[in-house]
Amino acid sequence: MVKATRLETTILAAPGAVSVVDRDQIQGASAQLSINEALRTVPGVFVLNPYNYAQDSRIAIRGFGARSDFGIRGIRLVVDGIPATLPDGQAGVDGIDLGSAARIEVIRGAAASIYGPASGGVIRIETESAPEGGAPFSELRLTGGSYGLFKSQYKSGWAEGPWNVLVSAGYLDYGGYRENSRTINRSLNTKLRYRFESGAELTTVVNAIDYPRQDDPGGLTAAEVAADPRQARDRNLLFDGGERVRQEKLGLVYRRPLAEGHSIELHGFALQRDFGNKLPFQDGGQVRFERKFFGGGASYRYEREPIRVVAGVDMGLQTDARRNFDNLNGQRGKLVLDQEEQVQNLGLYVTGEWAFAEDWTLNAALREDEVRFEVDDAYLLDGEDSGALRFRETSPTVGLRWQPTANMTLYGNATQSFETPTTTELDNPDGGGFNRDLQSQQAISFEAGLKGEFPGMPLRPVFDLAVFSIEVDEALVPFELAAFPDREFFRNAGRTRKDGFEAAVSLEPTDRISAILSYTYSDFRYAEFATGGEDLGDNRLPGVPEHFGNFRFAYRFDGGLSLVWNTRFVGSLYADDTNRTRVEDYSFSDLRLSWERDLGDWTFELFAGLNNVFAADYAANIRINAFGGRFYEPAPDRNAYGGLRVRYWFGARP
Repeated sequence: MVKATRLETTILAAPGAVSVVDRDQIQGASAQLSINEALRTVPGVFVLNPYNYAQDSRIAIRGFGARSDFGIRGIRLVVDGIPATLPDGQAGVDGIDLGSAARIEVIRGAAASIYGPASGGVIRIETESAPEGGAPFSELRLTGGSYGLFKSQYKSGWAEGPWNVLVSAGYLDYGGYRENSRTINRSLNTKLRYRFESGAELTTVVNAIDYPRQDDPGGLTAAEVAADPRQARDRNLLFDGGERVRQEKLGLVYRRPLAEGHSIELHGFALQRDFGNKLPFQDGGQVRFERKFFGGGASYRYEREPIRVVAGVDMGLQTDARRNFDNLNGQRGKLVLDQEEQVQNLGLYVTGEWAFAEDWTLNAALREDEVRFEVDDAYLLDGEDSGALRFRETSPTVGLRWQPTANMTLYGNATQSFETPTTTELDNPDGGGFNRDLQSQQAISFEAGLKGEFPGMPLRPVFDLAVFSIEVDEALVPFELAAFPDREFFRNAGRTRKDGFEAAVSLEPTDRISAILSYTYSDFRYAEFATGGEDLGDNRLPGVPEHFGNFRFAYRFDGGLSLVWNTRFVGSLYADDTNRTRVEDYSFSDLRLSWERDLGDWTFELFAGLNNVFAADYAANIRINAFGGRFYEPAPDRNAYGGLRVRYWFGARP
C-alpha cells in the first residue's frame, strides 16, 4: 500500500504519478553511498551531486529542485511519518540511513495541497522493521573499495508480542575521487513500535548523525577538467572548503482506530542541528548556525465506501542562530553577521475521494498555508536589518480517475502549488537580514496518466505513463556575483513553462529475471525572463536534461548468486540561463554481484560492484550559473567495491 498520498491505496489506484522503490533496490549489493543509487529507476527524478557530501545530493522532480546549490528544494521529504523538510522548504538526505531503509515512495507532481509548499513532489522513506514471528538477529556489514572507501554497519532487530525494535549504526570514511573530497560520518537510526490491545500503535524514531569532516573540492572550468579531473579548485584548498554537521532527532507517531471507518493520527518531533562550513572566499566565508526544529500534527481519517477523507493540521517552528565570520585561509576571522532567523509554518488541509460510479472516482484536496519569516539582527555595525516576511497561500487539487478494468487506471489532475524562498535563498547580497525583493513562486500543473499491470501475460508487464504541463510564475533562479564566488543568491525569473512525458515499464518473465526501463522527456523553458539587459525568453532551464533514462536488469542464479546490471543515459543540458554552456550527453553502467548462503543460524552474503564500467567521462554535478565557468564536478572513473554481510539469528528464523 502507498502511504505518501495520505489516503492509503495501491499504487495502481493512486490518483497520480507514484513510484515505489523496494528494499532490494535500495540495499541489495549496493555501496549505499547516495540515495541516487536507489532512485535511478524512477522516471521524472534527476539526481546530481552524489559524491560531494559537503553539498548533499541535489534531487529534482520534474525540474523542481534543480535550482538548489545544496540539499533539496521544492520537494517534501518524509521519513517514517515525520517531516524531514523544514518550514522554509529546505531538506537534506544526510540524516537518512540507506542501510536500514525498506521502501521509498515518490509522488511525481505537485503535492502542496496535502504537504505544504512543494511543486515537485514528495519522497517518503520507511525504515525497515524487525521480521515478525522470528528470533532476534544481529548483522554486520563491511564494505571497502576504490578511493579509500570503508563503510561498516551494525544492525539488530527484535520482534515479540506488541514490540518491534530495529537499531542501525553506521560509519563511513571515504577519501573520494577528487582532491579535498574526503568524508567521515557516523550515524545511528532506531525505530521502536508498540501495538496496544486497542489496535493503536505508537512508533518512536531516534536518529543521530555526526559528520566531523565533509570536504568540498569545488567546481572546475572545462579547461581544468581536461587538465586534471581529480584536482580541487585552488580557492577551495586555500580556504579549506568543507563543512561539519551534528544532528539529533526524536519523532513520535501515534495511530488509533476509532469506530468502524474512523481513525486518528498524531505526530510530534524535535530536531537539533549544529552546522559549520568554510566557503572559498574571505568576507563572511565561514558560517556557523545552531538550528532547532520542532513540530507536530494531527489528522482524522474517515473511510466508508464510497467516500474516503483525511483532514489535518501541520505545524513547524524552525529557529537558526546564525553567525558569519571572515575566512582567513581556513582560520576563523572577525564576526561579520550575527542574527537569529525564525520560520513558522501552519498548514490546514483536507483531501478525499468519492467513488461516484462503479469505475469512476473524483479526488480533491485543499490546503491553506501560512509561512512567516523573522530575522532579529544582533550585528548592528552595518545597520539594523531586523524584519519579517509573511507568505500565505492556498493550494487546491482536483482530479478524476477511471478504472475500466481491475488492472488499468486512467487519471487526470489539476493542481495549484507554491514555494517560498528558503532562509538560504533569502540571503541578502547587500548585507544582513532578508532579501525583501524575493517573492514566492507559483505553479499551475496539469497531469494525465495511464498505468496498468498484466500478470497473466508472458512477461508480466507493469507500465506507468504520465504527461504534464506546468506554468511557473516568479520562478526562483540562482546566480553568483564576482564579489562572492561560490556563494549563491536568488532572484525571481518571470515565467517558466514545463512540459514533459514520463514512462516506466517493468518486466518479470520468470521468478529469476526482472527488468525495469524508464524514460523521461523534459521541455523546460523560460517563457519570460530578462536579466542584465538580455532577453532569455524561450531559453531552456539549466540543470535538467531534455532526455534521460535508465535500464536495470536483474538475474538470480541457482545457489544464491545474483547479478544486477544498470545503465543510465543522460541527454545534453545547459549549465547557465543564457544557454551558452552546453553539457554534452553521456551514459554510464554499473554492475553488482552478490552471493548469499544460509548455514544454520548464520546468513552470509558476499557482494561486489563495479561502477562506471566503461570509464565514461562525465560531470556528477553541474553548478548552475557558476561564476567564471566553474560549472563542473567530475564523476569518478571506473571504480570497484566489495564486502561481506553476516547475520546471526538468536533462534528460529521467521
